[in-house]
Amino acid sequence: MRRFWDNTREEESLEEETRTIDGNLDCEEQIMDDIERFGRVRTSLMKNLRQNFGDKTANRALWRVSKRKTNGYLQENSESDHNNSLQS
Repeated sequence: MRRFWDNTREEESLEEETRTIDGNLDCEEQIMDDIERFGRVRTSLMKNLRQNFGDKTANRALWRVSKRKTNGYLQENSESDHNNSLQS
């Protein structure tokens, strides 16, 4: 009997895609936390992310976060922090 498709390949590709998405989100969260805590992305964090998730994933996550920051998406938090420090 002939099989028209192999479900195991589909399941493996879905699992791999899910791992990739989770890795991207984890990288972005760690980068945003680092920016909030230190005001920049530390080199040591990026080295760690590149080791754990790979160069491509870590670099793309950094690019996406910095792109959001330049478009004003992350400006709200930095402005409120700046205003709080001026009031103190």
